[in-house]
Amino acid sequence: AWKFADDRNLLMLLHTWGGSSFDGAEIVRKAVEKYKNVKVLLGHSCHGDWDGAIKLVKDFPNVYLELTAVLDDRGILEKFVEEAGSERIIFGTDFPWFSHHYYIGCVLSADITDEDRHNILHRNAEKLLSPFLNKDTF
Repeated sequence: AWKFADDRNLLMLLHTWGGSSFDGAEIVRKAVEKYKNVKVLLGHSCHGDWDGAIKLVKDFPNVYLELTAVLDDRGILEKFVEEAGSERIIFGTDFPWFSHHYYIGCVLSADITDEDRHNILHRNAEKLLSPFLNKDTF
């Protein structure tokens, strides 16, 4: 799957969780070191291993943080924006397990700029998905 995605410059969503030997930051690192053409969304942003997720984003321009099941940790969005940049964060909720209203509220009330909010809530997703969509979509 990785080679197929790499050969085609595809986007891949990975389920990641901090400390897991199956889907933690170090496992992801091994894959993205080898397959540099795959754009990778870190689902849950390696939950709990925030520094490991941020390091991946800093080390690899094709890796993005993703917010599902993340915003229950106060201050983490501000940390992500400060250390990784809002251009590398994709909005997500993990709905129906978590309320999309709550997650939108977390982004809107975070101590970040409106520019950061626009990047997180729509611009970054538009940029990543646009190669795969009909040009008339946007």
